[in-house]
Amino acid sequence: MVNGGVKLPIGYRFHPTDQELILHYLLPKSFASPLPSSIIPVFDVFFSHPLTFPGDQEEKKRYFFCKKRREVSSRTKISSGDGYWKPIGKEREIIACGRTVGIRRTLAFHETNKSSCKLNKTRWCMTEYCLAGFASTKVSGEWAVYNVYERKASKGRRQRKSRGRDDEEDLNCIDFTIESDHETGPPPPSSPTSSDESGSII
Repeated sequence: MVNGGVKLPIGYRFHPTDQELILHYLLPKSFASPLPSSIIPVFDVFFSHPLTFPGDQEEKKRYFFCKKRREVSSRTKISSGDGYWKPIGKEREIIACGRTVGIRRTLAFHETNKSSCKLNKTRWCMTEYCLAGFASTKVSGEWAVYNVYERKASKGRRQRKSRGRDDEEDLNCIDFTIESDHETGPPPPSSPTSSDESGSII
């Protein structure tokens, strides 16, 4: 356990497909049936800032079971402890065995700026997975799976960071380049040779 979440052995990652999340985790959870593993904890993702979510902060993606918030429409902002989650993009159907089994959508987090009382868009996002089609008709209760992650920085910031990181690596890493006596590259090819009568090369 790390920060309230399950830590996998070094080198292992929880990387399920959309269909696996719906059929092997969300559907059994909704029926209160046994799960393949306890890798996905129950946590209210609408309670606080994503920085305070449980689990290993170094993991690029973290998954949580949470009761879905009921909204007036699919574009309604969902309030959180430090701001709100706003749906972005379009909802996508998840198909398995030729049938719709789930719906996924992406939400972006806007946090409260305490100094100005305004809301700033952050790089935190999460994908919401819900049951749909035949699966949702047999289940009472609205459990959902949320995949929380932080988007990459913009291209300009990423380039500046990478330059700084390269400078540090140059100082910390061993230089394995092979030295050469020819600092400017290999010598130019010699002109065609000719021999004198004595056989010596001119």
